[in-house]
Amino acid sequence: MMRAFFRFVTTALLISTLGLSTAAVAQTQAKAVALPPALKAAVASGNGDAVKQAIAVLAGGNEQQAAQLSVAVVQAAERMLATNPQGAVEVAAAAVSSVGTANAQQQVQPQTETVLTTAARIFISPAVEQAVPTASAQLALATVQAAANTGNSTLTASIASSAIGNAEKTLAASPSAAMDVAAAAVQAVNTTQVLQQAPVNSLQVAVTAARIMVTPEAQQTAPTAVAAMAVSTAQIATTPSVYQTSPASAINVMSGSYAAANSQMVTAAVPSVTATVRTDLQGAQQAAALVAANANNGASINAILANPQPQIQLPPQIQSSSQQNQTQQQQTQQQQQQQQTQQQQQQQQQNNSLNGENRGFFGSPT
Repeated sequence: MMRAFFRFVTTALLISTLGLSTAAVAQTQAKAVALPPALKAAVASGNGDAVKQAIAVLAGGNEQQAAQLSVAVVQAAERMLATNPQGAVEVAAAAVSSVGTANAQQQVQPQTETVLTTAARIFISPAVEQAVPTASAQLALATVQAAANTGNSTLTASIASSAIGNAEKTLAASPSAAMDVAAAAVQAVNTTQVLQQAPVNSLQVAVTAARIMVTPEAQQTAPTAVAAMAVSTAQIATTPSVYQTSPASAINVMSGSYAAANSQMVTAAVPSVTATVRTDLQGAQQAAALVAANANNGASINAILANPQPQIQLPPQIQSSSQQNQTQQQQTQQQQQQQQTQQQQQQQQQNNSLNGENRGFFGSPT
């Protein structure tokens, strides 16, 4: 009885938090499918291209068979995390690629959902983010793009939230790849269907995006993408269904959006971005649904518009990177000062030595 109860609770949690269908949960909870020898060898090699080729050959054009093989492959990839994070990412990417073109087929939706949620667990793994940040970001990008094609709003928002979390953690090490992920995650949730059906995760995506947008790394690497994200996150934060879940968080997103939209690097790339975001925020000041959720809405937005450069807390990784750079600069300056002092002391010793020799040669004055 207890075992059945726990199985029921686990299933309910997976359905409610990850947006999985009942069939997808059943597939997830099933034992790992045995891999055919050729596919098993490809997976063991950690070569993504070899895995994709093996899936294609074994499936023989049957999308349902390809999806089932992809489930087995991504589960095998997850088991590789501890010993071969690079191989795990490449194998998982092959599985995502193999189901990505079949998302529209209803018969493979459960397997697709399983592949994508398993891939998300892989790319947010600390071992992967630290060992292969660029590869993990690329997997996150492919996964969120595939999720957006499923038509499952809850799944899309959940994957997007995980993906932009990966972008924030890999931004310092791989800014270009991280910005591609962040832009895709924001785009994935900024649709009417997702914002209405998954407002909490949509807001979380916007909150993380706001922190990313104001960093020098983001603005220097992809100013045009930051401009697009500033507009999109302002739209997300001012959507009533999203705003109502947490007015304070939504206001913080607006602050980050307007700060990014006023950055010199961003406005140099997209001059119109400041006016676009300002117009969206001005329209939200007196929006009845927002005021009903937060009596201070108008005053809060007015304060943002009056101060286009609010202080936004940087992601921990960026703070650490900045602090490390400052420490290194201070150490370099100290070393230079020490070298200058040593050189001055050596010069003084040489001068004293020469003066002594001169006195000995010419004799002391009488």
